[in-house]
Formats: sequence, structure tokens, C-alpha cells
Amino acid sequence: MKLNQYKEKKNSRKILIIIGAILLFVGGIIVEKTFANFKESKSFKVMEGNFIYEGSGDVIFAFYKGDESLTQMPKKVNEEKLTFVKGECDKGASIKWDYNNWQPTVVNLQESKTTCKLYFGQEYDTICNSAGVDSGACYLAKKVGSDSSIIYDNTIDNNVRFIGSNPNNYVTFNNELWRIIGVMNNIEDESGNIKSHIKIVSYNIIGSYSWDTSERTINHGYGVNEWSTSDIQDVLNNNYYKKEAGGVCYNNDENVIAECPKWESIGLDDNARSMVSKVKWHTGTMPVRFDENQNINSELISPSYMYEAERSENNGKLCNSSEYCRDEVERTTSWTGYVGLIYPSDFGYSTNGENELKRQTCIKTSMYRWPDIGIKCLQNSWLATNNSNDRTWTMTPVPDSMHATMAFYIVTNKVITSRVSSKAYINPVVYLDSNVKLSGEGTASSPYKLSLN
Repeated sequence: MKLNQYKEKKNSRKILIIIGAILLFVGGIIVEKTFANFKESKSFKVMEGNFIYEGSGDVIFAFYKGDESLTQMPKKVNEEKLTFVKGECDKGASIKWDYNNWQPTVVNLQESKTTCKLYFGQEYDTICNSAGVDSGACYLAKKVGSDSSIIYDNTIDNNVRFIGSNPNNYVTFNNELWRIIGVMNNIEDESGNIKSHIKIVSYNIIGSYSWDTSERTINHGYGVNEWSTSDIQDVLNNNYYKKEAGGVCYNNDENVIAECPKWESIGLDDNARSMVSKVKWHTGTMPVRFDENQNINSELISPSYMYEAERSENNGKLCNSSEYCRDEVERTTSWTGYVGLIYPSDFGYSTNGENELKRQTCIKTSMYRWPDIGIKCLQNSWLATNNSNDRTWTMTPVPDSMHATMAFYIVTNKVITSRVSSKAYINPVVYLDSNVKLSGEGTASSPYKLSLN
């Protein structure tokens, strides 16, 4: 494209552009007391030779360590080991923090001279301020550093996770043995409150069932890969969660019915339900990518890639033709409920890879290739060793150019894809209320105990 393609014919337009550029430059060098210099990134478009400004105003940041004001924002790696704790803005704006790139995004910026205060402290302060200083989430966050099996995952949410082949993350829940995946940050409950929550997975399977299935006229009987309407979601959040008999379970194409478990025996009791939060679960997925055989490119299924994909706006239906793409179900990328399944990224981030350097290699490598890369990613993952079953479902759909029927599952300890009407094992997953407290050792023989008081 030639530069002169957008040359203005009228001098007045040139003058306006020059003045605008000067104002932007000057606006970027404001200094006020303890407030740091900041120039907001502004978005421009060129339309019919005119520069169009999108957005409004500048932002002034102030930085704090507790109540103490700072003259500049701490670096990502700093001597005091400070991390971002929370952000507060005036004029209706708010802060979304990217821990990986160590930078803020100002959300809902509507007015100029918006002031945002960024608070930094010890890493556990983020979770303790969110869930409460007496919460189990805060207790686990404070163990990072003293217990090598508990780490921050360095994702955009900087969650706390249990890693390794057999960490002390056992917990008694519903009078059964469950395991703690970690403390997940920025979880939104049904009221819109965003807090940190402990996420746990059942140690025992409840059966082997289809994720979803359908009659033959719908996607050739292979089911629909939308979690919010899936068959297994329905029984988990009704019969299993409410401990009620009934419901319909399936285990094959074209609505083949299977016998459900006795929900009144294995479902969540009153005490367990009192500890479970109804929250927003991410049901996004990867954008479709194909290899030379038009199969999903398994190279993309790394833990770090999938963590972002699960939180994206990509859904599981991209096709618009073929007999495997004949459903009218609206696709979503989030769902609010009580009981779900693990994510592919949960599986991946549970490894410690022998050491930190090798762990990072595992995190950035396709989980399909884990058995082949010469690093013990699988042997050092408790979710892999906990998952010795042949097939276990995750709750993440898979996009495909010809099918609207695919989801990720774990088979022989690697993550691959399958049509949702196939049967695989079900391990329920829940988020605990942020007020839940922990006591105990977390070992298999002396698991953590949960309480709300």
C-alpha cells in the first residue's frame, strides 16, 4: 500500500491531524505527585482518507504497596517478590491484570482523566483479599514456596495449582475422597461477584457415559458438542447435584440408553451442596486448525494454549453442512452451573515435569505428544496417574470443518478428541464457596477436611 493513498486534499484536514498528534504526545507526559506517567493506547482507523479516533481520554495510574504509595510500578521480577493484588478505578472503569505480560487493561474506560490505583503485595495477598484471610484458598496460597507441590501457574489469572505425581491434595467431600486441582482466580459466581475459589475433582468415577447423543436426524446420531445442553451436564446438575433419582444416561450413538448410577446414593448431600458455588465455567475452545489430512492439528493442544482457548470466544461449531452438522443448538462459550468436568488445561498444568525447566517444556508442548518427548510429563502429573482409566471426558468442545459432534477427552494419558456420543468415564468437578476453610494434612490417609465455620 502506498503512503500517498491516504493523502488529504484539504489543508484543514492536515492541520487537524497534526494538532491531534501533538495533543496525544503532550497527554502522554502528565506527571502528578505519586502518579506515574501513562499514555493510553488509542485506536485509530483510516476511512475514506480520514483518521477516526476511537476511545476517550487518558489514564493516570497510582501505585501502592499496601497503604504505602510507590513512585513507580514494581517490575515483574523484583527483590521484594511483590505481585499485583488488586486495582481500583474511578468513573466506572475497572482493571483487568495480565500476570503473564505484567500489564493492566483498563475496562469500561469512558471518561478522560480516569484515575486507577494498582495495589501490589505478596503473591498470596491477591487470593487472601479475594477469598478471605481465614479461607482455605488463602491457606493454600500461603503454602506456595514452602511446599514444592503447590505453585502459581503464571497464566493470565495466576492460579495456584497442585503439581507432581502425588501431592498432598486429598480432601474429604461428600463423605468421599476428592482431590484439589488448585485455587482458581477471577471466578465469577451467579451474582457477578469475582473471587478466588478452590476447585476439586472426584477421585472416583461415577460411570462411563456419552457426553451427549442424539437421534440420527441430528448430526448423524453423534450428539451435539454444546456443554450447556449436553446430556451429561443435565444429569450432573440435576440428579447428581440434587441427589435425586431419575434422569437419563446414554452410552452410544443415536440415543442408546444406559443405566444411570443410583443418584440418591452417590449424589451430593446437603452438607456438600452448601459448600458448592454456582459459577461461570468457560466452555470456549481452540480456533479450528487442520493438518495435511484435514484432522485437528494435535500440535496445538499444549496446556498453555488450551488455557487461553478455553477462555476464548471460539465455540465448538464451525461447520454448516454435512450430515454430521445438522443441529440448531445455539453455541455458547460460557455456562453457569454447579458441576462440570476438568479442562484439558487442568490435566496439563498438573505436571511438574521433573524440574521447572522441563515443566515449562511440558506446558508448551502438545499433550498429545507428551509420551514421545523424552520428558516425564505424564509420570509427574497426578491427574495422569489419577486417571489410569481408558477414557475420561473433559468439558471442552472441539471445532471441526465437517462435524459439530466433537469434544476433548483423555485416553491412555494424553488429550485427544472424540465424538461426544462415545462413552467415557465421568469424574465430577466443583468449585467450593470462597468461605470454605481447610484443616488436616491433605494426605490420602489424613485428607483435608472442609468446613464453613
